[in-house]
Amino acid sequence: MPEVTTEEQKAGTSMNFVSRFLGIFVSPKRVFSDVDAGAPWWQPLIWVLLLTLIIGVVVMPVQIRLLQLRGDEMPKEQLEQAVKFVPVGIIVGLVMVVIVGFIVAAVSFIAVSILSERASFKKHLTIYFYASIVATVGMVVSNLVVRAKGIENIRTIRDAAAPFGPAAFVPEAQKIPYAVLSTLDIFSLWFYVLMALGVMQVFRLSWRSALLVVVPIWILTVVITVIGAHFGAAV
Repeated sequence: MPEVTTEEQKAGTSMNFVSRFLGIFVSPKRVFSDVDAGAPWWQPLIWVLLLTLIIGVVVMPVQIRLLQLRGDEMPKEQLEQAVKFVPVGIIVGLVMVVIVGFIVAAVSFIAVSILSERASFKKHLTIYFYASIVATVGMVVSNLVVRAKGIENIRTIRDAAAPFGPAAFVPEAQKIPYAVLSTLDIFSLWFYVLMALGVMQVFRLSWRSALLVVVPIWILTVVITVIGAHFGAAV
């Protein structure tokens, strides 16, 4: 295992950049102990951004396929411009990960600041990004499944997704119920559990208090997802 850096030794942490990434899956309590000791908040963000970049590369042919399926709805020139814009979408996605992450963490931190004397936005943000690693890995897996099925088999927007939860059983026409249930797949629930465990351990909250922190995150996620589904163009 790589040595712990001097900065991390001063902070009293016992894990490092790579071991924390692995630890959030197998030993989250150790990771959250490091967060409590002052582990850098930007490290989990780097992992989330790297995973998001992988998603962007994997999903690029899928996005192009969806645009091609809309060929009858837009002029050829407009379609060609839209296809060229797809790589730019990866950069936009990376920026949105940071912006949305800070917004969601800030909203849920309101409850932490009220419920705990140990409240620290930096630590809360670190917990959020570490928990987000799991959710982002879920997105990577979902997109790999879609690619494994074959780009040629994508005929609708729903074909471009592989939900690991109740959303898989929702009829294609029910876009809003699908969007809501998509926030309750296996990896999303894992994310919520990690958030709860993190705030309980770092901020010494009870599980009931942890729910007051996690539920606003879920509600905000549902709102963002439903808005995306409402304005998303059907194929």
